[in-house]
Amino acid sequence: MTSAARDLSTLGETIEPVVQAVPESVLARARLVVASFAHDAADCRQLLEALGLLEPVDPALSPAE
Repeated sequence: MTSAARDLSTLGETIEPVVQAVPESVLARARLVVASFAHDAADCRQLLEALGLLEPVDPALSPAE
């Protein structure tokens, strides 16, 4: 499967930042919707990151090198 190239250069200019707290249930639903439209895992990650929907990564959970 080929990776989709997305131009997200104007995304920050067209989306207004959220100034209020969003319930976790809404964030979870938004992540599912974005994932359903992504072409692959890398595309999903790119979209979630651009939209500010990535969950924070806990360094304690990452594998030790």
